[in-house]
Amino acid sequence: MLEHPDAVRPPASDDGTPLVCYGERDWAEKDLTAITAGMVIAPDTEGRPTRLVADKEWFDELFPVALGTTVSAASKNPASASAGTGRTAEAGAVTITQGEAAADPRDQLAALRRELPARVELVEGSYLKAVDAAHILMTDFEDAHRLRVQLEEEPLPAEQRIEWMEKLAKVRAAAQASVTTLEQVEALILKV
Repeated sequence: MLEHPDAVRPPASDDGTPLVCYGERDWAEKDLTAITAGMVIAPDTEGRPTRLVADKEWFDELFPVALGTTVSAASKNPASASAGTGRTAEAGAVTITQGEAAADPRDQLAALRRELPARVELVEGSYLKAVDAAHILMTDFEDAHRLRVQLEEEPLPAEQRIEWMEKLAKVRAAAQASVTTLEQVEALILKV
């Protein structure tokens, strides 16, 4: 999808909705980057087009395709470096890739500052999707309960109900842990 940096026309939405660069959704209109040829419409998690566009150069920098490229988990996801370990990534840590010279920390900071708005948007979209899925699940169980009572059917076997409850307990624990991580990220935003 992102293999056409030499496009001669800027992308346009099918319904005429104005497009905006990824990471600039909440910016004032006067500050938005112009949509130009070589940018592409970014898909959502289901592969459907959104109103967001991504620059090919930005995309390639954020998601390198060179085989053998190694990037530390901390540099790909700074929040994961400290989540659950009680430690923070070393400020001076530098990743060296295939014998290349160490990256300049200023360049690393600039790159992270460019990437972080898009990462926040991705997390926001994932959470909204998870909240919607949980609400749909609750509605489905409410309907199943109502129909079971109305039809005077026997409840599901205890083993099945216990299995589902155990799965949801794990999901709830993961969600609560992620809330803690997001609180840590909120505190770090004030320091970036």
